[in-house]
Amino acid sequence: MKHIALVAVVSGVILGGCGTGAPPKPQKPVTYPYTYIQSKSETAGSNKNYMDLYEWSGEMSLDTLKMLCREKKEWFTEGSFYLLAVFDSSANAAFPTQPFTAQYGTDEEAQRHIRAFYTYNRMNGYSKLDYYDTNSWEGVAKSEDI
Repeated sequence: MKHIALVAVVSGVILGGCGTGAPPKPQKPVTYPYTYIQSKSETAGSNKNYMDLYEWSGEMSLDTLKMLCREKKEWFTEGSFYLLAVFDSSANAAFPTQPFTAQYGTDEEAQRHIRAFYTYNRMNGYSKLDYYDTNSWEGVAKSEDI
């Protein structure tokens, strides 16, 4: 009998702790300071790759940029590679002249305006953000795993 009473008391404490209080407030969607410019996809064999171009001329917030990359990584459920480039202005934004997976290779003009570049390979989980103090042509990449 004591055993049943103890189970009832413990169950009451556990269930009471769960409560049916007010539902959590819905979170506001994050508004990123980066301006979306354009998207493009390409097919390489049986794989489909996607790239988004953004623009941001203000001070770069690494935490905000990482949040954007994580959101895009979560969203990307079809295809092999997802790439995101942040340029210093929309006038300088351009897709690479080579396949996306070669990134910008020797495209000097484009690289002189790239402030950050994110690569996600859905097949093996590689997910890295490279960002630059100056640009990807003149600067040394600082990298963060995402």
